[in-house]
Amino acid sequence: MDISPALSVSPRRWGLVVGWLLLVGLLLPGLATAEASNSPSGQPGASPGGALARIQTAGVLRVAIDATYPPMEFLEKGQPVGFDVDLAREIARRLGVTAEFVVMDWDGILAGLTSGRYDIILSSMNITPAREQQVDFVEYARMSQVFVTTRNRNIRTEEELAGQRVAVQTNTTSQRWVQQLQQRGVAVQAIRPFPGATECFAAVKSGQADVIVIDEPVGRFFARRDDTFVITGQALEPEPIGIAINKQDADLTAAIARAFEDIRNSGTLKRLSEHWFGGELGQAVKPQGFWVFSRETVLPRVLQGLGVTLQLTLGSGALGITLGLLLSLARISRRRPIRGVALAYITLFRGTPLLLQLLFIFFALPLMLGVRLGPMAAGLTALSLNAAAYIAEIFRAAIESIDKGQMEAARALGMSHELAMRRVILPQTFRRIIPPLVNELAALSKDTSLVMVIALPEMLYETKQLAGTYLRPEVYAWAAIGYLIIVVALSALAQRLERRLEARGT
Repeated sequence: MDISPALSVSPRRWGLVVGWLLLVGLLLPGLATAEASNSPSGQPGASPGGALARIQTAGVLRVAIDATYPPMEFLEKGQPVGFDVDLAREIARRLGVTAEFVVMDWDGILAGLTSGRYDIILSSMNITPAREQQVDFVEYARMSQVFVTTRNRNIRTEEELAGQRVAVQTNTTSQRWVQQLQQRGVAVQAIRPFPGATECFAAVKSGQADVIVIDEPVGRFFARRDDTFVITGQALEPEPIGIAINKQDADLTAAIARAFEDIRNSGTLKRLSEHWFGGELGQAVKPQGFWVFSRETVLPRVLQGLGVTLQLTLGSGALGITLGLLLSLARISRRRPIRGVALAYITLFRGTPLLLQLLFIFFALPLMLGVRLGPMAAGLTALSLNAAAYIAEIFRAAIESIDKGQMEAARALGMSHELAMRRVILPQTFRRIIPPLVNELAALSKDTSLVMVIALPEMLYETKQLAGTYLRPEVYAWAAIGYLIIVVALSALAQRLERRLEARGT
């Protein structure tokens, strides 16, 4: 059987492409390693001089916040602001360091502390017996829970929650309290848990829920900003909130307690309270017309998030293609152990959710192996490893679709198996994989939105923050446009590449 002459030219070109991908594949893990090396090694609080000495040596106190809880903590023009943020800065100043804020999703905020990703949590966390078993607290305030609803409703007591759809933030005192009401016989129609406070208010405003149970300062903040909302009654008496610190960091706990005592005695705490909970609260951020709002606030943040999304898509795509090609060759290897390892890898990463893989790499690896990757490195790693499993099967199917006579003819001409693969089989493979590979990369670009759970500010994360802070869910349209641009660009690039290959007869 004859071998097309064009195939003798294309291996060099494809070799350059594969070589570039391998280079990218070598560089990106190096960047990830460098990022990981900047984080403290070992278990949290394990440094010989104690946590306080480590923090003062580094000059930085890493503070975790859930930036969806105004006026306690939220993002304004991309920067953390709020009562808790100012309090953290005052504490850091008294420790002789500066505060560095790590924005985290509420569901994973405690796991991040116990795995050593930051030093403290200062994010309006209620002190509960269950949490006290995991971490130590320094109490700094007491807050009551209130009912917040629209002006056409009047819910003042817990009995009046019967028949209502109640919005609460996930894993909070509010959620547990409403669940206990159900157990006591109050016929709540549905409990709607949301990851952030801002989603609770958006749900009520859009008619997806009837009432919110939430901390009183947060309810008052949104009621002042948007006259749709009104506080109708008190749900729970004031309960303590505290600064969470790892139990092994007793020296840091004592130092923060002393710093807070000084903040209270000096009148600084009163000044912060008057600033954030005063009568003028929220008036400066009253929502404006959408286009003015988008030009001044939305576009810079969305473009910043788009840049992160592109980095994740291109980086994990390059790594996924490189590793996927190697896995596909291993899958068709004549050696059973190599085939078995490749099959096990592909089965593992295709058989488990990408979100689970991401959470495992970010939260579990530091505790199990002492490997601590930053958000970007963890996101790239999870996306690349997952994409490689799917891309490997794309490569394998394309290789096996090529007539076996091609390999037989190459071997008859004296080529080794490896040379025949490189010069005959793989060039045809690359042409055949373009359509399914583009589909996989398009799906990968959308999967990058999952990294928001580890607080990596990609495009959906940024628009979610904006939509919540300003109660403007239409901002999500900008994220949709961004993802469409990426997918359309990938499709156009694939079509152009296919036309060039057809023109050259490759």
